[in-house]
Amino acid sequence: MRVARFVLSFFLILSCPPYLSSQQSVGTPQRDPLAVNLLAQSLAAAGGSAVTAIQDFTGTGTITYNWAGEAVTGSVKVCGKGLDEFRIDSSVSAGNESLVVNGKQAILTPVYDKKPKFSIHGMMTAGSLTFPAVRIAQVLSDSSIRVVYMGSVTWNGSQAYQVHVAFPLDPRLAVTPRSLGMGEFDLYFDQASYRILGLAEKIWWDDDLRQSYLHELLYSDYQLVNGILVPFTITEKMGGQQTWSITLTSLTFNTGLSDLLFKLDPLENSPEG
Repeated sequence: MRVARFVLSFFLILSCPPYLSSQQSVGTPQRDPLAVNLLAQSLAAAGGSAVTAIQDFTGTGTITYNWAGEAVTGSVKVCGKGLDEFRIDSSVSAGNESLVVNGKQAILTPVYDKKPKFSIHGMMTAGSLTFPAVRIAQVLSDSSIRVVYMGSVTWNGSQAYQVHVAFPLDPRLAVTPRSLGMGEFDLYFDQASYRILGLAEKIWWDDDLRQSYLHELLYSDYQLVNGILVPFTITEKMGGQQTWSITLTSLTFNTGLSDLLFKLDPLENSPEG
């Protein structure tokens, strides 16, 4: 059971979907001016052009997993390059874990099991889990992504601005009424500082579209690094229950990370999952 929860937690780390493409109309996607303006303010608050100039990042710190009610803490290293490459390597007393994301593909090397692959159904909006400003820059720069301002809402006990984001449907995916929301997520912003507080989405495990799960990423403890505001605490929740939390102690930008760091084995992890 602990292994299954660990693998599920790391998989859910990746994905990012809540409402979907069957709702998207053919033609020019909706780009709500209020949503675009809010995203632009948030990006400016995070560092503006300094964010878009980032080519890669590397962070180190600690990670704490919640496995069957037990807190297990270890060291962690997170790396990202561009919009589509991301990696987490953690070390706990039982061994090492590696999770590599490249586009709409990912592979996990867990402590206790063989390398599992992840279905494209769970990878529609995969990307950086720890550096949300990169996601905002992507949404602003890609006119094919639908964005809608949802208003002021209560989220995690405080008032926040909500923006709904929907990526174009990948032609390899079949959408059913049960999979509405795939490829979509919601962003929540602090109403005073415009910092992103979190991301919420629906997740589908493997190719099973019968059941979706609420997946949340919470961002806090923002610190200034080279003129860029970055959350140093990132927490994941599944179904309202905390699964893991990362606390960074260092972060560097533009060190020239190689694409080989994010390489996947295409034979083990095909787009079709």
